[in-house]
Amino acid sequence: MDQPQDYLRMGTKQGVIEAWEDGKRDDDRAGVYEWWYFDMILDDGSKAVVHFNTKDNKTIGKDGTIPSVVLKITAPDGTEYKDNVVLDKSAAKFGKDGCDVEFGPHSVHGDLKEYQIHVAQTGGVNGTDGAGGTGEASNVGANLTLTNTSKPWRPGAGGFTFGEDEAGYFTWLCAVPRGKVNGTLFYKGEEHAVTGAGYHDHQWGNMAHNTTWDHWLWGRQDFGDYTMLVFDIGTQKKFGYKRLPMMFLQDNEGNLLIEDLNDPKCKFVEEYQEKLSGKMYPKTIQYQFTQGDKSVSYNIAQQYELESRDAASGLPKLIVSAMKLKGLRPSTTRNFATGTMTYEDGTTQVTRTGDMIYEFVYMGLTVKEKMVHR
Repeated sequence: MDQPQDYLRMGTKQGVIEAWEDGKRDDDRAGVYEWWYFDMILDDGSKAVVHFNTKDNKTIGKDGTIPSVVLKITAPDGTEYKDNVVLDKSAAKFGKDGCDVEFGPHSVHGDLKEYQIHVAQTGGVNGTDGAGGTGEASNVGANLTLTNTSKPWRPGAGGFTFGEDEAGYFTWLCAVPRGKVNGTLFYKGEEHAVTGAGYHDHQWGNMAHNTTWDHWLWGRQDFGDYTMLVFDIGTQKKFGYKRLPMMFLQDNEGNLLIEDLNDPKCKFVEEYQEKLSGKMYPKTIQYQFTQGDKSVSYNIAQQYELESRDAASGLPKLIVSAMKLKGLRPSTTRNFATGTMTYEDGTTQVTRTGDMIYEFVYMGLTVKEKMVHR
């Protein structure tokens, strides 16, 4: 979506992102979802993920708003504390001038520059996360301020369309590629003061993930003076395995240095067998992105898994066998890794390395042949 008619359809402007774009964008009819997602890597070694959902993966097919708030905290010792609070439709209130979301006592308010995130103590009611993850529920909470230290980014007019009539759509706004976080997290029965780095994106659409996407790799990295994001999506067979890659690199002031929405080169340098699903996953991936005379080489080397999920775990063997005959075994890993970036523009060469978190998801039995550039 990068043509003049696309900007008219979305109501957006080329090269300009406005606060209203992070407000409520869709109507929650059956098949439509909308999510405001935040994550943080904190100075004390803890990590946190917060998302406000109008629906989750299990309720997308239902009509109306089914609000839920998910808060996952990984303590410095690696212990995870999480909860998923599902509320009544009447508890949901939205604004359209900016990010203005209230789900009962939980809320997030922001204007692309600063966000106030409040998750009241949840009580430990639901150990799922709305995306297939399970586990023990914990009483968790958050009071956080996220201050943008970069600039928002979106692909073209705001996303991608599907079908000859373009009735299918998936849209995405990276509202805060890099930001500073301060505030408190509540877990293990007490409040913990935290500072660190944060991120926020907002997506909405009517294309269900499990029937549209074959795979995706999503990761972002703050190098201190550069910020990079990769969202490499591949569609399923019925969409011709079309690839929808998104990548951008910003400098310390948030100025865009390079973006690549075309067909980057990808190489699996090393693989490993993921224990939960038994499938092969990349352990080291190399990307080559280009835009004119600019290029970025990016190497992602996994250190360890933060989380893994396998949709077939716990299912009857007959169902698992039937899924295998159809080439299906949906699974997810969330990983802590070392990312190394080299940027060149014809006169300058810059290399940076550091820690990062990325998510890798694929629905089938294999994925390498669909991602590796030939």
